[in-house]
Amino acid sequence: MRSVPKAVLLIAALALPITAVLVSFALTDGPRTPQVPATVQVGSAPGPEPSRPGPPASTVVPTELPPPAPDDDDDDDDHDDD
Repeated sequence: MRSVPKAVLLIAALALPITAVLVSFALTDGPRTPQVPATVQVGSAPGPEPSRPGPPASTVVPTELPPPAPDDDDDDDDHDDD
């Protein structure tokens, strides 16, 4: 079997995905126009209303946090710079 030059493989590897993108772009009608609402109200959600609201999220902050883990960054014992 004869070896293929690396330049040919590189061109093929770049040309195939680029060709696929160009063909798929040519086959479509173009980008879709965004569906923008005429007015926006804060607190309103598009779509159907939830049938049953879930339990409220807990916002209680713990009064005491555990201490942070010790930071042991003295790993290089072999190189003493003293």
